[in-house]
Amino acid sequence: MSTPDGEPVEIATHTLLHLSDTHLTSAGVLYNGVIDADRALAAAADLIARAVADGVGVDALVVSGDLTDTGDPAAYRRLADALGSLGPPVVWATGNHDVRTTLHTELLGRPDEPGKILQHHDIAGLRILVLDSTVVGAGHGRLEPEHLAELAAALATPAEHGSVVVLHHAPVPPPSPLLAYFTLERASRRALAATVAGSDVRLVLAGHHHLAQSGSLAGVPVAVAGSTAIRVDPLARPGHERTVVAGSLNLVRLYPDTVTVSVLPLDESLGAPQAFAMDEAACAELIARHPIVR
Repeated sequence: MSTPDGEPVEIATHTLLHLSDTHLTSAGVLYNGVIDADRALAAAADLIARAVADGVGVDALVVSGDLTDTGDPAAYRRLADALGSLGPPVVWATGNHDVRTTLHTELLGRPDEPGKILQHHDIAGLRILVLDSTVVGAGHGRLEPEHLAELAAALATPAEHGSVVVLHHAPVPPPSPLLAYFTLERASRRALAATVAGSDVRLVLAGHHHLAQSGSLAGVPVAVAGSTAIRVDPLARPGHERTVVAGSLNLVRLYPDTVTVSVLPLDESLGAPQAFAMDEAACAELIARHPIVR
């Protein structure tokens, strides 16, 4: 393949698949009484497995919290089985529906650490730092000064390919009035902005809003992944909350000078028809029919 200006095709240095809010329930229990969260997760896992089998390089899976709906240990194990078998390493964040100690035990192998953990992951020179924004017993988010001080200390030394920060509660305005009650505290958002400003943080990944969103924090792009199981309708009547049974995940690609985030609906894995498919020869034929005008 070529480009219209004759320059080489841009190749990402790192590719991440960002999932969030899987909300796995106890076996046989429907999420919110209507949604089969395991089926939704299976659709996401199927999409990822097909991509990996087709040779799409995926450096890591990032799952930004509300991994389970009630903290059932068996649900964490089902989640680990579904995503851990796909090949890429998995980065887990804690959400307000998770039970921190159970998550630490089942997914992080750190049962003796009941408090907030700043996770450090090195993905081929890309540093992924995972914050815990949860408040035990509450739905909103908060980042304590001590936790942010740990983050600042880690960021004091730049990483080879920069850093990505992950947390559950998105540090951008929520898409609905109801979520405004459960959002990240504004003081925490400001404190996080001050911490990442001027650092090597290239992107912040979050969840919680059940809707794919984009924004910025101190000039750093913020990408919010939708839930794999449910989607908030941001155009619901004012004062009302409406959700639909629909899932998505985000494809994150980091290049030497930029980042891109693409929303991947789970429609195909759940039965949506394919419009068309082109192999390399068909792509080359299409390009040949559209010569570059100099």
